[in-house]
Amino acid sequence: MTLPPERDQLFISYSHVDREWVERLQTMIRPLVRSHGLRLWDDSQIPPGAKWREEIETALAAAKVALLLVSSDFLASEFVTNSELPQLLTAAEEEGLRTLWVPLRPSLVRRTPIDAYQALGDPARPLARMDPVEQEEALVEIALAIEKALTIRLDSPPGAGAKTQGDSAGRPRQAAAPRSGSSVLPDVDRQAVAAARSGAAQPEMAQPEAAEPPPATVPLQLFATSTCLLRQEGGRWSMERRPLQVEGYREDLGEGVALTLVKIPAGSFRMGSPGDEPERSDDEGPQHDVTLGAFFMAQTPITQAQWRAVAAWQKVERDLDSDPSYFKGANRPVEQVSWFDALEFCRRLNQRTGQRYGLPSEAQWEYACRAGSTTPFHFGATLTPDLANYDGNHVCGNGPKGTYREHTIDVASFPANGWGLHDMHGNVREWCEDHWHDSYNFAPGDDQPWLIPAAADDEPRLLRGGSWNFIPGGCRSAFRLHAVPFGAGSHVGFRVVCLPQGPSLNPSIPQH
Repeated sequence: MTLPPERDQLFISYSHVDREWVERLQTMIRPLVRSHGLRLWDDSQIPPGAKWREEIETALAAAKVALLLVSSDFLASEFVTNSELPQLLTAAEEEGLRTLWVPLRPSLVRRTPIDAYQALGDPARPLARMDPVEQEEALVEIALAIEKALTIRLDSPPGAGAKTQGDSAGRPRQAAAPRSGSSVLPDVDRQAVAAARSGAAQPEMAQPEAAEPPPATVPLQLFATSTCLLRQEGGRWSMERRPLQVEGYREDLGEGVALTLVKIPAGSFRMGSPGDEPERSDDEGPQHDVTLGAFFMAQTPITQAQWRAVAAWQKVERDLDSDPSYFKGANRPVEQVSWFDALEFCRRLNQRTGQRYGLPSEAQWEYACRAGSTTPFHFGATLTPDLANYDGNHVCGNGPKGTYREHTIDVASFPANGWGLHDMHGNVREWCEDHWHDSYNFAPGDDQPWLIPAAADDEPRLLRGGSWNFIPGGCRSAFRLHAVPFGAGSHVGFRVVCLPQGPSLNPSIPQH
């Protein structure tokens, strides 16, 4: 059997019950055939009497991208699961075959190895559940994702298209949820893992460190704080404050500086905003259900004291300015830091501590911000400058006006949300790992960072949260913004998340 000299095929795997979708897809991507010299292959091209296994092996050897059209019939097919799929996944692991899948109809794909690869669409809303116009729009998005995957170099490291024990950030999966944790790991090839989920190498992410012993277990503590709910009574807003204890741990950064992280429980929520939410934008929809694993999140944005401590540590990939902020103060949030600066901070944490720190995915950020709430703000239906640092000259809905401070203030100056997180609605905006998308069409249904295959270094990244200089409508839980990752401003900072595998989730908890 002679192998083709180069990879120039799109390999389509499907159930014959779903043949109609193959034909519709081939029609949609016909322009790619002309512009990229792409060849399409599916098993209808196998000649009568040929040995199917050998034909599939030959086709996979010529494939640059594999597309799986997933349905219950696809997963039930003996030929697919016993012959075609094993060869395909082997090619993905060993030869860097870029592997994508499309949810056609409801199935148990989440219980299969396919789930470790990038989904082009939400499994909770497969193509068959869409109306005809939505289906055509979805096919366009699928064609564009295939085009992105076609631009990836084929000389990337072995395994660059492989499934991993985790997500695009290398975050190990837990039995209770699809994924949890953070990006930028010390012991995972970030490029290979990102490619496994997004179909693209991500060169800006952390590279593997030398093998280290497992991190020591960090005992959890109970931290005392307070939370607040806004209630309207007789046309007036009142604040109902409540004491709160949250579970978490402290990472010692040296010289009396520590980083406090609180435990965010596993669960599900509806991401985005409803159509009738005041001051919403179209990019906050469509709303979709997301399931997340447990993780830890910094209780506040990273402070200037925390930044200085870590900036003094050994460099991993880039230098860090020890004092970049425009507004000075040890306990004020660090600002004027780029997305790449924030990642370097995480890399240094990982290198020093052996833990697994990174930027939150957008889904993790909104889930943690809401803390079980469904209102525009975790405090309630509106916001007051007595509860967050933003431009108090403006209101959201029928909320009150108040002070416009015109600068950042110390973190944790106001009550926390229900899970113990401060400053989610003001002070500084916060970098997330995800690339920018202008809607939630085809957004992941778990806490996976949503990355664009083969994105350029300057592809915009997500910003979440409010800021000291913004109106309250732009501080809502669902509000989204983006910026180039090299950019920095006095209104932009970040906070980190950490995988739960480092700190113990079941210790005896000492009182703090």
